[in-house]
Amino acid sequence: MRILLSDQQVQLERGRQTVYSASLIEIETPPGLAIGNISVPWRPDTDTLTVHKLLIHRGAEVIDVLKAGQTFTVVRREQNLEQAMLDGVLTANIQPEGLQVGDVLELAMSVSHADPVVKGHVEQLAAAWNPLPITRAHASIRWPSDIPVHLRSNGSLPRVVTRKEGGYTVAEISMSDVVPAVLPKGAPARFRIGRLLEASDFTSWADLAKLFAPLFAQAAQLPADGALKTESDRIRALPDAKARAQAALTLVQDRIRYVALAMGAGGLVPADAATTWARRYGDCKAKTALLLGLLHVAGIEAEPVLVGSGFGDGLDQRLPMIALFDHVLVRAHIGGRVFWLDGTRTGDTDLDRIRPPAFGWGLPVLPEQAALVRIMPPPLTAPSVATTIQIDARNGLTVPAPFTVDTVMTGDEAIGLNASLANLTGAAKDQALREYWHGQYDFVEVKSAAASFDRASGEARLSMTGSAKLDWSSGWYETDGTGVGYKADFAREAGPDRDAPWALPFPYYNRVQESIRLPSGFRSVFDSAAAAVDETVGGIEYHRHGGVKDGTFTIEKTERSLVPEMTNAEAAAAQPRLRALAEKTVYLRRPDDYVMTDAELAVALKESPTTAVALLDRGNALFHRERYDDAIADYSKAAALAPHTYWPLADRGLAYARKGDLAAAERDFAAAEQIEPRNPFTANRRGWIAMQNNRPKEAVTAYTRAIELTPDDTAALYARAAAYRKLADNDAALADVGKIKAINPTDIQAYMLRANILRDMGRTDDTLAEADAIAKTFPTDTYALAAAAAIRIAADRPAEAMALYDRAIAIKPEAYLYVNRAMARPDSDIAGRRADLDAALALDATGDAVKYKADLELKAGDPKAALAAVDKAVAAHPDDDNILLVRSLTRMRAGQQTAGESDWAILRAKATTPFQLNNLCWETATAGVALARALEACDAGLAKLPNDVAIRDSRAFTLLRMGRIDDAIADYDRVLAMDPRETSSLWGRAIAWSKKGDRAKSDADAAAAIKIDPRVETRYAAFGMTR
Repeated sequence: MRILLSDQQVQLERGRQTVYSASLIEIETPPGLAIGNISVPWRPDTDTLTVHKLLIHRGAEVIDVLKAGQTFTVVRREQNLEQAMLDGVLTANIQPEGLQVGDVLELAMSVSHADPVVKGHVEQLAAAWNPLPITRAHASIRWPSDIPVHLRSNGSLPRVVTRKEGGYTVAEISMSDVVPAVLPKGAPARFRIGRLLEASDFTSWADLAKLFAPLFAQAAQLPADGALKTESDRIRALPDAKARAQAALTLVQDRIRYVALAMGAGGLVPADAATTWARRYGDCKAKTALLLGLLHVAGIEAEPVLVGSGFGDGLDQRLPMIALFDHVLVRAHIGGRVFWLDGTRTGDTDLDRIRPPAFGWGLPVLPEQAALVRIMPPPLTAPSVATTIQIDARNGLTVPAPFTVDTVMTGDEAIGLNASLANLTGAAKDQALREYWHGQYDFVEVKSAAASFDRASGEARLSMTGSAKLDWSSGWYETDGTGVGYKADFAREAGPDRDAPWALPFPYYNRVQESIRLPSGFRSVFDSAAAAVDETVGGIEYHRHGGVKDGTFTIEKTERSLVPEMTNAEAAAAQPRLRALAEKTVYLRRPDDYVMTDAELAVALKESPTTAVALLDRGNALFHRERYDDAIADYSKAAALAPHTYWPLADRGLAYARKGDLAAAERDFAAAEQIEPRNPFTANRRGWIAMQNNRPKEAVTAYTRAIELTPDDTAALYARAAAYRKLADNDAALADVGKIKAINPTDIQAYMLRANILRDMGRTDDTLAEADAIAKTFPTDTYALAAAAAIRIAADRPAEAMALYDRAIAIKPEAYLYVNRAMARPDSDIAGRRADLDAALALDATGDAVKYKADLELKAGDPKAALAAVDKAVAAHPDDDNILLVRSLTRMRAGQQTAGESDWAILRAKATTPFQLNNLCWETATAGVALARALEACDAGLAKLPNDVAIRDSRAFTLLRMGRIDDAIADYDRVLAMDPRETSSLWGRAIAWSKKGDRAKSDADAAAAIKIDPRVETRYAAFGMTR
């Protein structure tokens, strides 16, 4: 359709205003025929509607629709009943018959409005030519010259021309070929009014307020007796002014339902308090009048304030007009503070939690000197929406993980949520909540959803439990709801107010916290520094921090608006940074060396992988469980599927090496290098094999090649440093540690390794300086402080170490810190050790805490306490084999041989890998029980790995404890031939030589051991083994 003419002629008289409107609309296409559905609303109590003509122009033919016999149908629709609004508006409707494409529809009508409440005042809005093109537009306003009408033009309207016609003044404005107004994108509301001509005879805002002041004063009068008097007396009797105001507000909000009454005088006149109380319903005016009456009787100063929900912003720049207001609330003065009370709301149970509403401006209804007041809330000081996401991925990255979300809302957000859910119950409510959560997290299978509202705290809570298979397909998991910034586009089309400010969501403050419990052995490569954000951009304050600690990834993001708008220049300056922040999505990277969990492997073994990647993943899981033949089978299938990829061959070569088939391993490594000569992984694997077979020189060569290919590979640098230490080349080892620290200055392990090397070199002062550097560089990192303490312990500075442990525990009490502090105490401090170990067990009844607690109590002569501790730990963690082993050994040491051996038998049946067998052998031998069983476990481990240094050292210790001195020395000789710096074997052999009476050899071995580890003697003394 095309609007050919829009003509509006306004006649203003005291107490009456008449608007004549005429239009010509050409119907150009079939969709344009919809314009033929003509509906004209009016209020019969104040308006008179006259339709002057309705014509159809079809070429030279003119069809008079009304003369042809068609009539308007008049209906009362009450279109806003669902919002509890009664306006009494009638609608005249007609659909001209025979309307065709190409016709021009002409309509002329007038509405005359007279409302005695306004006492002769007049006001009008005209020339709102904004959304559609118009060929010819005209508007005029005519009024008696003795009425002081003021005019104001908005937008791109041409200059208003005024003239005198007898005793009248006429203002006129015309435009041709009007194009739709270009309103500035994203601007505050005051810049989006567009073309509009305002007319009003109110001389000031005080003049307007004076009109309403007596209306509210009259309506707020309370009756002298009756039920409402009883309620007001009850409220007045409360001892505190704030409590009285709260009671009055609660009565109005909770006991008077909201119904908007815009019929008759109700459009502008508030119902009196007694009527509202009798009805038990009322609109904003009625509720405000009742609330004012209750507050005044309670001795609280308060007045009504008119506000506009749509025109509040920029109200101070407009002409005073009644039409700009559509709501009223109460401003109460209590104890020097202002409280904004809205009787139409619900759930305001604490005045201190009520935020000033963001209406922009309001007009206090005062009999004299009223002026607009600013009504804007300050920035929020606490999140109004706080979401906590918890994911338990300990069973693995590829199996469904328990997924829970809790969202807590406060303030208007909480009240709004409660109102929206109030009418939903049972299955309908559950379905709505499930649909909400699915919309938020569509990858989660929702199992339960709940919502609650606490009136006392004003908090609304949404919660969900479910299960989700996390998407790690790209090797990364995108964290949920932790993005900051946005893809800002602050460009605007040419037009008026192109440089207007940009509106911001205000006030808002959101927080998202997400935690993911990771699988055991998940080696984090999360870059906390890269994810961190602490800055204010474009009026929004952003904070984001994350990290991995104790097997859990945690991240928190907050966003808070500080201002309601920013200038166009500020927006342009902020745009690049906002976009850059939006690109900084936080991902958690799956480690390259990640190995399937038992749960994942169980699923994978039931499947038949068809891709090389899936076969490699499963093969790696089998490899790490020492199921080398099964791993080799999967690697071989992967190699067949991906013959041009070196990974399957490199992994298979390592599996062959673990089996002892070094020839097969080398064939695979050579084949991998044929595919990719510059791959660093075969070099790393050659280095590992060389170290396992005590060939450190070959290891250095291999790791050097790997580092040449990937200079930033800290794992290869660590490995080469270890090889250099085997060769007693500490300077080279220190150089590698220096490179590690240069790559990652926050790597605490590098500091610890450097300290250990310096200690080996006898550089005690430098060793202690390294401990100081750790504590200074990471002053609030408990792990770093514990590392610094461990260095002090190794340097035989226990008092200084204790101070560091104390400092770490003061920052964050953690089980391992208490355990380490307990072991740093002298043996004589039994009470201190007991207190620390009990504190550790209270936090985490696993790990070394149980072992050391049982040992402490046994040595203190209290086997019952030792047994009680291990029984409690096993009950709490029945699947933890390490705890079961502690109980087994504790039982045997406490004289419960049968029960202890029963536990031990369970563990022996489970022990199938060399590592498990060695652990069983060593722990049993150091406990000094079941030595024959310990020896059998060591022998079983050596059968799988004949040249393993650790297992051979455990076997030697077991033989030493059994009194088989020569056999022990023979095993120690084999260990030291493979690794001359193996401290345990040096000290064990020193004990063996001592028992044979060869003091010289014993002293030589002891000196060599102490040089490497000054605390080795203390450690073996704890086993009851001295020389």
